Amino acid sequence: MWAGLSIGLPVFAHMAYQTVTRKHAFPSLRFIGPTNIPRTGRKTPRDWLLLLSRILLFILITILLADPYWTQRNEISDKIAKSQAIIAVDLSPSMGGWNALAEAKVQVKSKLAEGEFDYRVVGFNANEVQLVTLPEKKKNDTIDQLKHTWQKGDAQMFLDKIPDFFEQGIDRKKLVIISDFQSGDWQSVYRNLSDDGIDFELIQVGKNEVGGGRQSNLSIVDARQVPVGQEKIRIWVVVRNWEDKTVEAEVELITGGAIKETNKIELQPLGSKQSQFIIDSGSFSQATVRLKKEDLYPVDNQRSLWLKAPPPRRFGFWFSNENEGDTSQEKDFLRTAVLSSGDSGWNRWKMDQDMADLLRLGEATPELELLFCLGLADWFESEQLSNVLTKFLEGGGVALLTPSEPFSASFGVIKKSGLMDFSFSKMAGGALRNRETFRISALSQSSELASLFSGKASRDLYLTSFYRFGVIKNLRENLKIPLSDRDGRALGVVREFESGGRLVFLPFRVNPQWTDLPLRNSFLPLLMELIGKGVNNGNSRAWPLLEPGENWSGTEIFKADKPGVYRFEDQWIEVIPSLSESSPETISMIELEKALGGTQGA
Repeated sequence: MWAGLSIGLPVFAHMAYQTVTRKHAFPSLRFIGPTNIPRTGRKTPRDWLLLLSRILLFILITILLADPYWTQRNEISDKIAKSQAIIAVDLSPSMGGWNALAEAKVQVKSKLAEGEFDYRVVGFNANEVQLVTLPEKKKNDTIDQLKHTWQKGDAQMFLDKIPDFFEQGIDRKKLVIISDFQSGDWQSVYRNLSDDGIDFELIQVGKNEVGGGRQSNLSIVDARQVPVGQEKIRIWVVVRNWEDKTVEAEVELITGGAIKETNKIELQPLGSKQSQFIIDSGSFSQATVRLKKEDLYPVDNQRSLWLKAPPPRRFGFWFSNENEGDTSQEKDFLRTAVLSSGDSGWNRWKMDQDMADLLRLGEATPELELLFCLGLADWFESEQLSNVLTKFLEGGGVALLTPSEPFSASFGVIKKSGLMDFSFSKMAGGALRNRETFRISALSQSSELASLFSGKASRDLYLTSFYRFGVIKNLRENLKIPLSDRDGRALGVVREFESGGRLVFLPFRVNPQWTDLPLRNSFLPLLMELIGKGVNNGNSRAWPLLEPGENWSGTEIFKADKPGVYRFEDQWIEVIPSLSESSPETISMIELEKALGGTQGA
């Protein structure tokens, strides 16, 4: 349309044109008659036909550049343009059973054939809501290619994002949700869609009961591997029956691509049962356990697991660079205790002083789980190690601190670093020549150590002698005292971090000059229980176990997408199906309607 300004050009040219008067030489004016000379200040356009033709030419050029075309008003098109519907298809794992996804595809095609709205199709899972592009010629093929994902569903996330998928200026909005409405995914959702001007329609798929629910599912809810002696591995499997009647099942063990063994089990209504296999260690690196007969939800009928021993836990030491006899002796006791707490199978410890030194230099991600900081004194403060240690603890590491002599130096370092907040009173025991002994107080039944040291195991612990230790008081609420003497004075202080990290401070040195604890049988279990990383606390060492959608951080990040076994850096990772998706229970449609802001619209 800017080209329309060019229509003024012929007008301007026509008006600017002037007739030039030619001069003629005459010897005399005697024979020239008088005439009227036109005024030069006013001009009257001439050749109107020429001017009009020029203007029409430029108008034609402008119209051609505007590229006009004829349209006819269509009331149906107007209605569709102002009415839009989003068809949302649930793609959570539970849609992979009870024929739910196949039914959902039929429902999508049926809705698209209605033509009442301008339909858009989206698929949603726990991570995202994605627009499904439907080319006109291959629309049905695209719908047939929809697949369930493996990550646990999150319907609330979907409801929070869905208003953004409607276009601007839509007068009538409708949301059609096609899902199995599995309780685990939908029981806590809430959004008043009427506040967003959105009508909704709920279409439930995957039902096998008249009342709208569903039944019939067997699930492998757990599978573990543990060493049995030096040459055998036990694999035990837990199978869950989600049906309210007794059923029989067969569990297969597959190694090397072949069925190694099959066990028959009988499952009580809504009950669980174990099935065990024992195989030679070293024969295979991985195994698969599965239910022989496929049920209505096959997604949870199989589990894969590694048959290799996990890498050992690593530990190391920090201490003063000066060669101190007390520190060297203390280090030997602690190193021997930690190494002996492991075994040749799944629970192993390895001393890695290089990793401890890298951590001391401020390396970001050293592969260290346990750190002993011995003889805490000015060297710790001069090297500015408090921030490094705090970062290590906040990352899930465990550290054990012992004091130096004088004890007040250690107290000052701990106080300034902010690692723990307490007050120092005095040294109990004094000079070695006095040889005054202090005993451990009886453990409270609520103590973390009470179950470990009970019966005969407690006798050795209560005979332990302490010759001297620092008396601390005024402990903050975030500190725990797992061990104390008979006068109630702390013999150990623990601070736990949200990340799982743990800081343990012993107000005595672990050597015979301070206590005879390292020479007693109770030393090893007590030490491993205090640091919380031992075999005595009921935790067995295993490979990282993830569900789809979770991450494992190493030098790079491993993202779990699909169940199976994976090798990542120096880790052998197992990814298992989301157990919450195995439940056949569905949410009530009446309850869900209320959560979405009322009754379903037309």
